[in-house]
Formats: sequence, structure tokens, C-alpha cells
Amino acid sequence: MAKDWKTDSCKQLSYLILTLLLLTVCVSNASSNSSPSKEIIHTFKYIDHDELLNLLNSQVANYPHIAKLHKVGASEENRDIVAIQITKNVNNNNGVEPGKPMFKYVGNMHGNEVIGRQILINLIEHLLGNYGTDERVTKLVNGTNIYIMPTMNPDGFHRAREGHCTGVLGRENAHHVDLNRNFPDQFSDSQPHIQSETRVLMNWIKENKFVLSANLHGGSVVASYPFDDSAIHRQSGYYSASPDDAIFKQVATTYASNHGTMHSGKVCDGDHFQGGITNGAYWYDVPGGMQDYNYLYSNCFEITIELSCCKYPYASELEKEWNNNKESLVAYMEEVHKGVKGFVMDADTNEGIPDAVIMVAGINHNITTASYGDFWRLLVKGNYNISAVAEGYELSSLAVEVKNGPATPINLRLKKQSAAGFLRSIDTVSASQTESPKSLPLTMTQNLTPEPTTPKPTTPEPATPEPEADTLDVLVSHINKIRDASHREKLKFIEPAEFKHHHYSELQTLLENFNHQYPHITRLYSVGVSVEGRQLWTMEISDNPGIHEPGEPEFKYIGNMHGNEVVGREMLLSLIQLLCDNYNHNHFISLFVNLTRIHIMPSMNPDGYEIATEGDRIGTRGRENANNIDLNRNFPDRFDVVNSINRVQQPETDAVMKWVKKYPFVLSANLHGGTLVANYPYDDNAAGIATYTKCPDDSVFKQVSEAYSLAHSTMHSGHPCTDQSDEYFQDGITNGADWYSVAGGMQDWNYVFTNCFEITLELGCIKYPMAVNLPQYWDANKYALLVFMGQVHKGVRGFVIDKETGLGLSDAKITIKGINHTITTATEGDYWRLLSPGDYVITASHYMYANQTVQVHVTLDAAVVVNFTLSKSPLEDFSIKQDYDIKKNMATKYQSFDEMSAELTGLAQNYSKFMEVETLVTVASGKAVPMVHLSSVVDLHENKKPHVLLIGGLHGNEPVGAEILMRFIRHLLHGYDKKDSHVMDIINNFHLHLIPYLNVEGFDAKQATDCVSDMSMQMSTSQLSLDSPTIMALLQQMEIHKFSLTLSLDSGGLFLVIPWERKRDRMSATDDEAIFMSLAHAFADGYPSIYSPDSCPSSVSHGIFHGGDLISNMSGILDKAYEDYHNFMISAHISCCRYPPGRELPTIWMNSLTPLLGIVNRGKQAVYGEVLNNDGEPIKKATLKVDHHSVVIFASDEGEFYIILSAGPHTLEVSAEGYESQTHQVQIEEGKSVGVQVSLNKELDKMDFHRPGMVEPFLRDVSSKCPHITKLHSIGKSPKSHDLWMLDIGSQKSNDPSLNHILFVGGIHGNEAVPAELLLQLAYDLCENYRKDYFITKALNNSVIHIVPSLNPDGATIAVAGECDGKSGRKNSNDVDLDTNFESKYANRSGAQEVETRALSEWMTQSPPTVTIILSGGLLGVTTPYRSNNPNATLGTTEKVILDHLGKTYVNNHPLMKAGKTSCNTSDVQLDNNVVAASKLHPHYGSLLDFSYDFIGSMSLEIYTACCVYPDGHQLLSAWHDHRTPLLEIIKEATRGIKGYIYEGSQEKPMVNATVTVVGSLHQYPVDVNGHYSLYLPPGHYTLAINCEGHETLKKNVIIADGEPKTLQMNIAMETKKSELIITTFAIVAILGSITLSIVLLVTVLVCVRSKRGPGKGGFHRLSLNDDDDEAEIYDMGSKSSLLTTTREYHDDTSDDDEHDMYDKRLMRR
Repeated sequence: MAKDWKTDSCKQLSYLILTLLLLTVCVSNASSNSSPSKEIIHTFKYIDHDELLNLLNSQVANYPHIAKLHKVGASEENRDIVAIQITKNVNNNNGVEPGKPMFKYVGNMHGNEVIGRQILINLIEHLLGNYGTDERVTKLVNGTNIYIMPTMNPDGFHRAREGHCTGVLGRENAHHVDLNRNFPDQFSDSQPHIQSETRVLMNWIKENKFVLSANLHGGSVVASYPFDDSAIHRQSGYYSASPDDAIFKQVATTYASNHGTMHSGKVCDGDHFQGGITNGAYWYDVPGGMQDYNYLYSNCFEITIELSCCKYPYASELEKEWNNNKESLVAYMEEVHKGVKGFVMDADTNEGIPDAVIMVAGINHNITTASYGDFWRLLVKGNYNISAVAEGYELSSLAVEVKNGPATPINLRLKKQSAAGFLRSIDTVSASQTESPKSLPLTMTQNLTPEPTTPKPTTPEPATPEPEADTLDVLVSHINKIRDASHREKLKFIEPAEFKHHHYSELQTLLENFNHQYPHITRLYSVGVSVEGRQLWTMEISDNPGIHEPGEPEFKYIGNMHGNEVVGREMLLSLIQLLCDNYNHNHFISLFVNLTRIHIMPSMNPDGYEIATEGDRIGTRGRENANNIDLNRNFPDRFDVVNSINRVQQPETDAVMKWVKKYPFVLSANLHGGTLVANYPYDDNAAGIATYTKCPDDSVFKQVSEAYSLAHSTMHSGHPCTDQSDEYFQDGITNGADWYSVAGGMQDWNYVFTNCFEITLELGCIKYPMAVNLPQYWDANKYALLVFMGQVHKGVRGFVIDKETGLGLSDAKITIKGINHTITTATEGDYWRLLSPGDYVITASHYMYANQTVQVHVTLDAAVVVNFTLSKSPLEDFSIKQDYDIKKNMATKYQSFDEMSAELTGLAQNYSKFMEVETLVTVASGKAVPMVHLSSVVDLHENKKPHVLLIGGLHGNEPVGAEILMRFIRHLLHGYDKKDSHVMDIINNFHLHLIPYLNVEGFDAKQATDCVSDMSMQMSTSQLSLDSPTIMALLQQMEIHKFSLTLSLDSGGLFLVIPWERKRDRMSATDDEAIFMSLAHAFADGYPSIYSPDSCPSSVSHGIFHGGDLISNMSGILDKAYEDYHNFMISAHISCCRYPPGRELPTIWMNSLTPLLGIVNRGKQAVYGEVLNNDGEPIKKATLKVDHHSVVIFASDEGEFYIILSAGPHTLEVSAEGYESQTHQVQIEEGKSVGVQVSLNKELDKMDFHRPGMVEPFLRDVSSKCPHITKLHSIGKSPKSHDLWMLDIGSQKSNDPSLNHILFVGGIHGNEAVPAELLLQLAYDLCENYRKDYFITKALNNSVIHIVPSLNPDGATIAVAGECDGKSGRKNSNDVDLDTNFESKYANRSGAQEVETRALSEWMTQSPPTVTIILSGGLLGVTTPYRSNNPNATLGTTEKVILDHLGKTYVNNHPLMKAGKTSCNTSDVQLDNNVVAASKLHPHYGSLLDFSYDFIGSMSLEIYTACCVYPDGHQLLSAWHDHRTPLLEIIKEATRGIKGYIYEGSQEKPMVNATVTVVGSLHQYPVDVNGHYSLYLPPGHYTLAINCEGHETLKKNVIIADGEPKTLQMNIAMETKKSELIITTFAIVAILGSITLSIVLLVTVLVCVRSKRGPGKGGFHRLSLNDDDDEAEIYDMGSKSSLLTTTREYHDDTSDDDEHDMYDKRLMRR
């Protein structure tokens, strides 16, 4: 029985094994296939907000382990704004895990753009539903902290309507604010009134370390990336690139290329987006957008994605839209894992450092670390230098290569330091980087006063019409109802009974009759008289004629400007009759008259009319006035175009100009004939060609022009005169200049020089039609005339009121953000600002008051009332507290030149101790230009003090500078009286020179105020030429006084100009860019409006510019001052108006005082000193260069100098004829000067050759003079027992691996005497200048220079002096050419190695120099390896670049080599000024050059020093003068490169067998016995490959910086090579299956074996306790195994172990 059971058990177990085997195969097959996405039931219908919240809550309930719902805030109407978070471990620490980046999607910002809302709902369903089944989704959710906000604007969505593809209903929030224009803007000082939704998002963005984001919109199909606007706010076509433009294009392309249609770029009508992406501002300018805010104020990179042509399509389109976007949404999220990621850690504790700053060299945008010290920096493929710094820590940098694919992991360890050190670290790396803009709050005070309304009766009489209210709303309602000629409201008027042409006398009689008949609403007055004495009659129609009623706009019509164009004349007479006859009979007309002050001039050219002929169709008789001048070409032109027509204004023109300036006209039309169109500004352009020329109010002008055209019976058709021409005007309107250019036109003059908006109306194809046709013209124009008049009531209106008195403020400015056109208030403080529908930010300003800004929404209905209440400006407070209450400085009137001169003379008499006035020049008119000198010592020229010149009136038509400098002089004198310390400092420590008015002949006292000209776009018409007597006198003063700084105060904008004004080699910046920028910022930082794009409506430019980047015809005076006199001259434009009204002068002065003091005081941020000889005597004609710049600065005859510098370290190179040049470093602190005394050594005036026996005494003498930095020793003996001397000069820390070792070898050929002498003198020079010359001192402190003057003393002993091509002594005493006796890779040595070459070879092997310089003779030039001509002896591309750079360092500093004067008569081989391979000269094997390079790994050059191998002493001296500088420069350059220590990471053992290769090079550089390596590398980007047998090849990217040479220290850890085991899912399953089968098989065998044993104890057996233990141990092992096999998502195998250690420590602490 037992045996049977056992047998059955074996069978059953066998079956079990077979079953398990089959299951294993099935599972393996299943596992080998990727898991497809689960089919999700998506929501393809629109749901309201409550349904959305329910759906999201339901999703969280279904997936609580990976989903969490957050209330981020609430909308204006208190709807919840929520975001769902989707990530692994979402409930642990809010899903925040070390190394996991944050991502967000935001949809439905515009409430009526709904596709984003819908596909985000679908995306949520997709991510949650496929988690755990779809590998891609699972990986993304596990490794990313995802936030999705389906709607940001729930209130707008609530109002939006399905099927509205292009509407605006619901676009804005509940307060009618566009949320994507509501964020703080980087190019504006003002801040919008922040809406609740915006505030919610701003807080959310700032509180979280989002890395990447997208904002989903609709209305087009394109991915738009920052920046969304620009400083100039051009409407479109201006590419405004962010510092991270490349990565933004990459992520935008990712979305577009994965989208179903977006990549085509032509999905919607009119779209042309290459690749489906666009720069935001290039598409159209969007100030205050959310994507820019994300980038500027947080870590987050955001783009805006437009998803569909239709904003709110029908629900049937939703599934298609999801399919179009599904792949894009996921692919875009995966972009968050690109670039660089890692941790910033405390170097001592390995703790993460939160809020550390991450900087990328060359990209002016920083991010900060998250709470664990982790960071993610999006970057495109390339090599970068990344730095990190945190408060209390030193800066750390790392070269990184970013590849396509997962982010490159890096860790940065920071060492602790003081807070001061932190600031220095920041300054070091990011001096050129600026912080993200911080928007200042904008006070939004909007006082909307509703018009009074008459309540409607509750139950009106059925037979009695309800009376209309007497309100503006009712008037505008009627205007809007009659504006469309095709279906307008029918109104009944009392019509004119008679239509006829009226000559002058008849016109006058008719007007007088109307005035007599309707005296209570009319006033007849004349504006002026014509050439022939006819009155320019004007009829005023108003309920209070003759009075400007506060708040009532004034309108005008002008007819018959061209005397033969008469339709307008007659239409205006009929309009007068209509208005008068219908007053009190027609409510609409009554409202018009009661609420508008109407002025109608039927004829501006009565003289021309009188000679015109009825029936004239296209003639010109009577067109001009009696002087034959076309009045519509006779007005001043906005481009200062002066021609024969407008040189002198005609009486009619002059009369109209005075009239328009007298009355506060708001809107006007000028009636013409000859075609049928409404023509709007601009009428011309600078080029005078026919092209569309927009004015700033282009949209308003199109709106009012269309108002006339659409209300006209036929004008809107656009085909006016088909029998005369085929011209077409779309909608019956045209831009004037687009039609044809008209200079000197009246409509442009109205707009540019007054408040009035005027258009030109062409009323018919026939200029002088027959009278019988006039009724037809009346019927066509009647409604249009009324509708156009009604446009005066659109836009914004109100009052600007004094807060204290409650009275209106006249001449206050009304400006609109983004529209470069300012209007001013009328006498009662009332204003009217025409605007097309939209949202606007409006500012009221007055020179004596603080500005006030409001935001307003404008519609096509009646003008919105916005009243401003202004408080007194800080002028009074400024005057008392900062300007000593100088009343004259608050004057609002310009001084004449004579008044200025007289005042200066008087002041100089009163303050004669420190003020003098002299005449700069007397000009042709006899006027003497005064020049003021202020200093405690006016009678001495002190070269050690700054001499600063301030100039005003450089351009005669810009008198602002003169006014400001006069006030500045008064300020300084009063300050001196009061012993103000700041003023006393200027008087005592400066020589301040002022020329208040330089161009006195260019000043035109009669010139009108000019607030239109933009001096950043055009040059002054009063520009002085450089050869004018005035400028020549100015330049002479620059030569005399050696001005360090000159400031010209100009106007016509708020910006600064620095050189170059005329570009050099297409470059705008000078060598001294940093100094110019420092000075410019010293001024501009005190005048913040200079940086604001909104502060100056008349100028498109703001900030600091090079003149060459603005306009091409600048004077060049700035360049001249800098180039010829090293005078830092800057032009500061300090007033928006070129010639502002006098009332603005106090404000300009208040704004200018601090900047003036700032830039003057910056003049003492300098180095000063004197250049002396060793006897302490001043050296005349000494010159200085700063930081190796090309500009030469001359010291005074007393050897004194004063040089303004930017803050930071600077190197001075001081030279003088007959003296050795010297370098000094100075550290300039902000606002402080540093004194330096330079003592130059005289140049050698005599040199003699040293015979071999004299070399040792000379070197011992050098060593005794500099014992602390020298060591003299012999490296061996020659065959004749001469010592081979080597002098080590430099740091004596012999074991310091950070030192650079540079070897100089001379005299390989004994007959070449010049090299040995040059090296002896070099040794002496280095010793003598140690601690006197900055670069020599630095080089010797950080290096050891090894000098072997003569390797062949035996040959030198028999060499013959004076033999230029002699051979005696060339070889050593064994008759061997030593330069053929070194080891060679390409040939065996023919004989034994000589003792000289062996000695040097052994020394070089034991102490390998980084750079070896071999000096030879017989030629002049520089050569590189190889001297061997073996075909294998070639340099790699990288090696050649490195050696060429090193060689060029020598060539470019040698006067003859640089000039190419290298010809030697004694040689058949010549070198030019290029660095060449030595094989091109005398090729042979065994050279020191090749040995040094091949066997030592030293960068080697052979320098030929003279044509003559053994010249006389005179030639030797000349050779030293030529070679001194290049020898010193090659030493400096040789200290550049990289060095470090290569060790095995786990054991920290030196890798003595490692080699270093520069990728692109054919050469391997070995490490020394201690694992140290050292390479010379010129500036550039390199990849080092480190190899060692048994170890992984390691590659490191390095960047060698340009500028002052220094060595980069980089230690490298290598890891032992490991075999890689790649385990697939199939393999894992197979292994597990095999283990399981093995266990089962083992149990089966045991059972079967037991069953086959002989008779024994049968039956059941008790299980032993040991079996239980075994079973428990198996399970325990399994549990441990599961714990050890955790998966890290997005893990890169190259991640540092420290990163993982840090994870583990963090997790253990939680």
C-alpha cells in the first residue's frame, strides 16, 4: 500500500513538473512581449465644473496610491481651481522624492478655448488607467511628479458656448481680464491689477520647483515659446529670444513633431509656422503672459500650445483632438528628463543643499535646487560648464557633456566658507548675469462714474412712446444703430429744402442766417483770413455756444481745403442746417448738440473755390490757394521735411494751426473729392514711398474710418470710380501712405502735434459736380457724417483732478501702455482718449504730481469714464531735502543763452576760490561758449585726480542738457555753502568741468516743443561736424585736461549711448566695454525709467546702447574722444521730448540729480599713480595698456596717470622708451581708487657674450640675488668635463604637484651663441623683476622655470665670434651633432648616446616638463614637431592647434616675426610669420624637439632666434630687446592648461600606468610615478580620454578659459572594469522558473528515492523541527531578496554612488 502510494506520488510529481514547465514557457513568452496600453473609456463630452470636480475625485478614489487632488485656489466667482497630482508614492511626503522632477500642464486659461481642458481630462484617464500595464506610462509616472490642472479659468468656461470658434465670450475671467496678459511683465515697471486666478498660479509656480510645463490654448495649431513680448513691443515680426532659446525650440518641436497635424505649420487659415513652432513675440507681442512669468520667476520652462483652429468645437470633434495630441502630451512630458540632473551637496556631510544656485556658463538664466538639494537643468546636446553656489559655501564648477537622451547625472559638492566669500563667488561667475525682473506693484485705481439714467415707467401708456433718457449711452446707441448702411435704424429728420452751390458771399449769408435763426445753439466766428482776405468762417453748434463745457468733447469738420473739391463744402452746409433745424425736434440730434461741441468750417480755401468751375471732374483749377500752394502739402512734416511747398506756412494753414491748438479737438475729418475713400494716417514715411505706414493708433483710425465708410451708402464697397480707374480700397478705407505718400499733410499734423485724431474723406469721383446731383451726395453722406461725429464719444473720457484742491489739472498727460501717442488734458482737466475695443492700462501724469495708472476695458459703446485724482509729486520734497530749496532750480522756463552766460559770470565772481569761467570758443555769431571749472585747486592741473567734463547742448535744438547743468552748478555751489560732505568731496577730490551750452549756434529759441522725435532713430538736424571750430576747441581741451570721463546730456528719449558709434569690423563694443557699461549703469541705475519700455512713448529704445546699433549717421564724437584721448565719453538722453515744455524741467532735474552725482562719483573708481625710474625720477612719455587692450594711454610729462576702471582685478602694462616694460595687477573696489607707483628698469644698453667659463659665475650671481626662488645645479658633464648647468627659478616647493615645469634649452649647437645669451639674460630678468612685475611674480610662484643655457659647452669653447654662418663648434668634442643623438621613435641611433644628451634625457624623464622651449640660431622663426620626415611622424588635428597656438604666442609678440620680416641672407631656408613643422627646414632623426614631444609628453617648440649664429655684441643687444617680451609671454602662456592626479577610485592608489589623450590628438601623455599628469592646453573645449589596462576608458570634458592664463586642477578617479550583465524580463522569468523546477525536481527525486528504498518504517512520518526552520529560512531569503531588488526609475548607470548613498540616508531618516 505504501509503495503504491509512493509510486503514485512520483507520477503525480512528474505531471506537476511537466505542468510547471509548460507554465514557465507560457509566462516567458508572455513576458517577452511588451504590454500594450489598456483600452480606456475616455470622456469625449463636455462637462461643467461640478462634474469635473466629481470626475477628478472619482479618479483619485480609484487610484489612491498614485493620484491626489489639490485645491490650488479659487476663481473670482469662488470656483475651485484644482490640480491632480499623479506619481508613485503620492501619499508619502506629498509625492516628493529625491531626484524626481516636477511637471505641470495647465489648460483652459482662456475660458472659451476648451480643447486643452478636454484633452487633459483624457490624459488623466490615460495615465491612471494604464499605470502598471503600459511600460511607458508606468515609467513616466514612477519617475515624474506630474500635476495636471484642466482649467485655470472656470468662470470663463462657464460663460463660453459650444460651437463658437472665433468668439471672445468666456475668454476673459469674471472681471473681463485676459489672464494671459495679467502676469507681471519683464519689460514694464508697472504691474497690472492681479486677478485671483493669476495670483493663485503665481503662488503655485513660486512655491514649487516645477521643471517643465505647457499652457494649453486654442484658436490656432502651433507650439509657441518664450519670450512672448519684447522691449520694443512690436506688434509682430520681432524675434524675442530667451537665453534658453535652443531648449525651448527643442521642447516645442517635440510637441509639434509628435502631433497629428501641428508639424505641418499650416493647419489653420493664414498659419505659416515652420515646423509647427514659433517664437511668441515673433507671432505677436503678448505682454504679461504666463509662459514668460514661469521662466523669469521660477525654475520652470513653459511653452504655450495652441491646439485647434476652433476654440470651442462641437463635442463630436473631441475624440479626433485626443488622438492628435495623445502622443505629443506624453512625449513632451518625457522632455523633463533631458539635460542635466543631480544634487548639490555639502562636501563634508553629503547633505543636500536646498536653494543653491545652478549656473550655466554662457546662458544668462539660473535655477535653484529643490528641498533635497536636487536639481534638473534642461539643456540641448553640447558641452557646458555648470557651477553651483549657495550662501555660506564656495562656488564649485564642473564641465559636462550633455547628450541626446536621458539627463546627464552630476553632483556638485560645496565647501563651506564665509558669507563674504559667497558673494565673491557669485560675482566671479555671474557678473554678466542678471536677476530675473521683479515687478513692482501697480496701483490700479479706477473711478468709473456711470452716466445718470432716467428710470423707465413701470407701466407705460400704450399709445405714448417711452421717452428716451438724455444720456450719452442713448446717443451712442443710436449712432451704433445707424452705422451700417445696409440695415440701419430709420430716423426721421427735417431735411434741407434746397441744394445748390454757394459762392463765398452766399455761404457767408447762409451761415449768418443760421446763426441769426438759432442763436441759442450756434456761434459764427472766423478762424482767420485767406490770401485774398476772405474769412475762414466756422460755425460752432452746441447747447452752450462759445463755452467749453467741462467733460464735453470738441469735434471739427473742415471742407473745401482744395478749392475745386466742393462736395464737402456743400455737405457741411447741409449738415449745419440738419443739426439746427432738428434741434428740439429730433431727440437724437438734440442729444448730439447737447453732448458735443461741434465746429464746422465749410471752406478752408475760399479763394480757390471762387475760381473753380462747376462740372470739373478731375481738373486742378482752384485746387491751390491764391499763392498757388497746395494747402494739404503746406503743414510742417513729422520728418522735418522742408520743401518749396511747406517752407513757409500760408495764411490759411497758419490760421488753422493756431485754431487747432486753441481748442481741445478730439476728432476731425478733412473733406476732399476726386475719389471715394476714407484715408487715415500716416500719410507719409521717411522714405517718401507708397507703403503701409502705421501710426501708433492704427486700430483706432481704422475703426473711425470704417465708421464713415460703412455708414456711407457706397463707400464701403471699395470700388469708387470704375469709369476712371480700377483702384480698390478694401472696406472703403486706406492708409494714406499705402495709397500714395503725402508730406506736409493736415491729417498727420493734427495727430502728431495736437490731441486731435483726423482723417481725410474723399467724397466723390467728381470734384465739382453739377448742383442737380447734390441731393444724391447728401443722401449718401448724411448718416456717415453723423456716425463719424459720434465716434468722438468712444474710448475713454474723464478728468484729471488735484487731490488737494479738487480742481482739474490742465496739460496733464494721458498715456496708454503699448501705444506711443500721448494726449493732454484741457483747461478744466478733462480729456477724451479715442480707443478701439480692448483692455488698456492708462496712466495720467503731470510734472508736479505723482502718476496714477488704471486698467480699463473699452467696448464699442459709450466712452468709459475714468477719473484720475493726482497727489502732488515729490518735487517739493525733493527741492527741500535734496536740492537745498533752490527756487531757481524749480523754474519752468528756459533760460536764454545770454541769461546763462550772465549768471555764470556772476557765480564765478562770488565763488572765485573754486570756480572759474573761461571761454571755450567764440563762434561766428560772436557768442562766446563758456566753460566752467570747479575744484578746490582751479589753478593747477592735478593728474592724480579725476578730470570730468559735463556737456549740455551738444545738439543746439536739445536745450534740456543746458538747463540741467545750470541747475547742477547751482546745486554744487549751494552744497558748498552748506558744507555738504558729498559736494565737498567733489570739489576737493575732482576737477569738474562743465560746458552748459556747446552748440550755441544750433539753438533756435523759436522752435516749437518737440515730443515726437525719437533720437534713437534719427540724428539731430543741428549736429556739429567733427571739424567744426566748436568741436575742434572741445578736442583741444580733451588734450589739455586729459579728461577721464565726459558726459553729454541730450534728449529725445530715455537711453544712453556708448561707443562705438561707428562699428569696427562689424563690432559695436570697444575693448573697454566693461568700463563703459560700469559708467553707464552708474547713471542709469539712478534713473530707473531709462530701463523701462513704457516710460517714453515717443522712443522705441530704452536702456544702454552702442551708437553703432542705433543709427548710422551719429556724429562720432564719442568714438573720437575714446580713440584719440582715452576719454570715456557717454551720451545720456534724459528727456522723452527732444524739446520738452518748460513745465517738465523741474521733473527732469529731479530725475537727473542722482544719476549725475552717481556718474561723477564713479569717476573716482580708478587706478592712479606715477611712473618712475629706479632713481625715483618721473619718466616722460610713459604709456599704459589695461588688460592687454589695444588702446594706449599716455602718462603726463610728470609720469602721472589716472585711469577709470570697472570693479575687479585689472592688469596694467607699463612701458617707456629705453625701459623694460612691466606689469602690475590692481584690485578695484566699487567706488574707490587705488594708487600704484611703478618703477621701471632701464633697458640694457650693452650686452657681451659669455664664454663657457663665464656661465657659472653669471648664474651664481643670479642665484645669490634671488636665493629664495633659485637653485643652481649641474645635470652632468660634457666629454671635456664642462658642467651642464641648469638654473631652476621659481617656487622651491619641489614636491608640489600643482607647479608647472617649463624647460628652456639653448646651445645644442655650440656655435649658436645667441640662445645661450638670451637664456642667461632671461634668468637675470626674472630674478630682477620678481615681486616687481605682476605676471613674472605670479609665474614664478606657480611654476619652476628650468634654464639650460648651453647643452654643448665643449662646442661653444671653440666657436668663433662674429662668424654668422660658421660651423666651428657646432658639434660636441666627439664630433657629434647633439640634435641627432636623442632617442627617436622612427630610427635607431647610429652610435652611442653622448653624455650631454643622456644627462638631459635622464633629467627630463625624471622631471618631465609640461612645455619645452629650445632656442637655436641661424634662422628667425618658430617650429613645431616633427623634425623627422618619417611619414608616420605627423601631428593630429588637435595637437597641431595646440602647438600652433603656443607658437603664435611667441610670433605675435616678436616685432620682426609678427611683421613677417624673417628673411635671412645666410640661409637657403626661410620662415614666414607662420608656425611651421621643423621637418620643413632641416629634417633629421634624433632631435631634442621630437624626443621631448614623443618620449616625455612635453609640448615642444624650437625657436630660431637670429639669422647670424654668432653675431657681434650690438646685434646681441637688439636680439634681447626683440626676444624679451615673447620669452616672458611664452612663460605666461605655458602656465595655462590642466593637471591633476589619476587614482583608482576604490583604493585611492595612483594609476602610474595610465595615459591621457586629448580626443582628436594622436599623442598619449603618460602620468608620472605618483599618478600626476600635466598638459598644456590653449583656450577651448576639450575631451580627455584616460586609459589604463584593466579599467574602463574614462572621458572628461574640460573647458580652458581665455584671458589670463591659469591651470585647471582636475583629479580623476578610475574604476576597475566590470563585466556587464544585462538581464531581460525573459531571462529573469527563465531563471526563476529554473530555480523552481530544480527545487521541485529535488523533492521528487528524494521522494522517489525513498519510495524505492528497501523495507523500513512505513506509514506517515512526523515533520521535524528542522524542516520548519528550513522552510522559514527560504521565505526569509525571499523577503530579503524582494527588498533588495527595488527599481530606480530613470536611473543612469553612470550616476555617482554618492547620489544613491544620499537617497538611502534620506529614506532612513524619514
